[in-house]
Amino acid sequence: MLILSVGIFPKPNAEKFANFVFMIKFKILEHTADIAVEVVAPDLEKLFEYSADAWLTAVADTDNVYPDTTRTFSMSSSTLEVLLVDFLSELNYLLNTKKWLYLSTQELSIVKNGKYKLHAKISGTKLNGKKVKLKAEIKAITFHQMNIEQTGNGYKTKIIFDI
Repeated sequence: MLILSVGIFPKPNAEKFANFVFMIKFKILEHTADIAVEVVAPDLEKLFEYSADAWLTAVADTDNVYPDTTRTFSMSSSTLEVLLVDFLSELNYLLNTKKWLYLSTQELSIVKNGKYKLHAKISGTKLNGKKVKLKAEIKAITFHQMNIEQTGNGYKTKIIFDI
């Protein structure tokens, strides 16, 4: 199982620095059936954005790959966990069926009005002929061990990608 930890961590002497450092840590275990990702973020929107970045890290090597198109979409769900699975599943669908690779989040908002509603503007690129090294083929984003928790510093969750 591949473990990815994704989150933001304050720089030393945080009072001197307004910015945060974005860190990704990888730990490969002997089990190779799935990819597990732990994501930590200061708010829900960043949790979804960092989860998408973790998905991207799992599926492709994006050195020298740049966005050339954007896509906008909205979705809703009764729980944050279902919303996150749906969001990541949309990215996976775009890659596997439309051959379009998500590269970054331009805008993302989550509001609760009865249901949780997500609106996103993402950027990426069509893979037609581009030399993008794809790594893992994710079959599904699962609910296994997923629980979005509010912490003292924001939010965290664990995501299992079925490969």
